[in-house]
Amino acid sequence: MLRSASRSGAVALTSAALMGLSALAIPAVAAADDATCAPEDVTYSVDGGTIEWGVKQSFRNYLNMPFVEGGWNLGEGVTFQGSPTGADGRFIWPVTSGAVTSQNSAEASGEGEVHLHGHHGALDTRISNPTVEIDGDEGVLKMDYRGTELNMDPNADPVYTEGTQVVAATFDLSAVGDFHRTGTVTVTADSSTLHSEFVPALGNYDAGETMDPITASLTITSSCGDGGNGDGDDNGGNNDGDGDDNNGGGIFGSLGNIFGSLGF
Repeated sequence: MLRSASRSGAVALTSAALMGLSALAIPAVAAADDATCAPEDVTYSVDGGTIEWGVKQSFRNYLNMPFVEGGWNLGEGVTFQGSPTGADGRFIWPVTSGAVTSQNSAEASGEGEVHLHGHHGALDTRISNPTVEIDGDEGVLKMDYRGTELNMDPNADPVYTEGTQVVAATFDLSAVGDFHRTGTVTVTADSSTLHSEFVPALGNYDAGETMDPITASLTITSSCGDGGNGDGDDNGGNNDGDGDDNNGGGIFGSLGNIFGSLGF
């Protein structure tokens, strides 16, 4: 009878001990969940967006003249917004990759092709896969191009030309972008300047020609650079024998001592 009462009391004592130990463990878990990433450990990434450029309004206007019988075809996700011959007209490429290199610097690349054509094939140029590189208040637009030089002689052999990620235009931003914040960050240049590397793509414009505005709208995401481990040891503790290991230390070691002393 006494042994039964003793065991009942031990069970009650053990239950109380478990509840106490659980109460001690819960704040530790909560503290881990509430941990935040230190500002210096936050990394920012480009996770989408768009690159917008209308090439040149007067060029688009020329393509739409009746005697040219020209225009453009869009492929691989590229869209066009605004008036085909207006100042607001621009091609829009979806951003597929990119990176944030500093608070005011980023780069982004898009995919897709714009096929510019006219004069029954005498004008035939494809521009594609833009990349914007932004550094402070300055930027560079790079593109691929391929096509033929404009030649109105129907008997002439076509002269093919192409380039991969050549500098199409340079631009100055109206305001510096802050890429160390999440959400959509939009930077805009009121105009751009044709680069010599891209002159063969258009043929009838010289380097330094004023071109259409450029806008980059980038989707920025953030993450904790060290995975939330901070500066601590991520090996799960030490094995020196004086810490919380499987040789008698910690919660389970304490429970073992309690059960042993009670005869369980």
